[in-house]
Amino acid sequence: MPTEADISPDARAVLKALATRKNVIITGPPGTGKSRLLNEVRELFQWKQGATGSAPTGRIPIPASSGPIPPWFPSPDQDITRAVFQTVFDQNTKYRDFMRGLVPKVGEAGAFVVTNGTLYRAAVHAGHDGNAALVLVDEINRGPAVAAFGSALVGLEADKRLPTDGTATETTQFFEILGDGGEHESFALPHDLYILAAMNEADTSVEPLDVAFLRRFHIHRLEPQTNVLREHLGLDPTPAPLPETPSSAEDYYEALAQAFTKINEQVLLGRGQAYQLGHGALMHASAEPAVGAAQEYVATAWATIRGHIDEVFYGNTRAVSDVLRAENSKSVYSLEESTFAGQTVRRISGPLRPTSEELYKLLALIATE
Repeated sequence: MPTEADISPDARAVLKALATRKNVIITGPPGTGKSRLLNEVRELFQWKQGATGSAPTGRIPIPASSGPIPPWFPSPDQDITRAVFQTVFDQNTKYRDFMRGLVPKVGEAGAFVVTNGTLYRAAVHAGHDGNAALVLVDEINRGPAVAAFGSALVGLEADKRLPTDGTATETTQFFEILGDGGEHESFALPHDLYILAAMNEADTSVEPLDVAFLRRFHIHRLEPQTNVLREHLGLDPTPAPLPETPSSAEDYYEALAQAFTKINEQVLLGRGQAYQLGHGALMHASAEPAVGAAQEYVATAWATIRGHIDEVFYGNTRAVSDVLRAENSKSVYSLEESTFAGQTVRRISGPLRPTSEELYKLLALIATE
């Protein structure tokens, strides 16, 4: 049965940060495991002794907790009743959805009722003696986060919380919320309330989060890990030389792993840390030892990589050309230039779906050039 030793280093770091800071944001490029880490922390926070946890995908099991709660844990008392409240932010998320507000009463024209949002319900639960609550907010930067938290922002920090015994101190920060009857009343966030959020910094469809908002959170960053991808592909930790002509499934997987590393290095230089591609994006299936299966696996992975390159360097044909080695005669792609309306126009030509042989040569070229 899993024990404290089975907690992953990232989950341990997040739980420790929650215990001290109360609020944590997990961030990183797509495919670095943010959702999986959210799920792991959710399972562990509840500390269901003897249970068998698992990720929603069913492919990656999450160890269940067992034994006494570690002393570094958020609200480590054994008799604490733990609950998790989960939501996802989007462009339509409002303060009333997350905290409290008025909504039309169903079946009564012109009548309104006070609704209890995710954060409020979690705070009420955690405010009762012997309770603790974790609020999970996925895609926190996809919605108007500052507006959704509203006046609760002033009470987020650990030293602004209401102490465990419920007695306010000189640093406890109260703010106004709607009461059950629509009147205003004072409210403070409880000591045993924790907020864990996740976001993708490189998402071009959203605006960056407010700096003052981010100051209230501990940032836990996840990075692409080639070693995790190599292990998934059944490769040795140390890269192996790539033969001119592949003869095994391992050759195809090796070319993919090495090209993945090189492409991320270029993305890091050209766009920055947040725009890299995570290893999880290429772990879409098990890596079978048959050559045909490896060719299919690599072709699917390349479609993901190529889509990411085009998105990250959208409108910058020269950058895409550099990544695809389009100006190298050995590449399956080529950079063509022509003139339109007196201006130089560049486009990349090449196969939409390279053959297995073409794709291997391209990956090997990217990896070694």
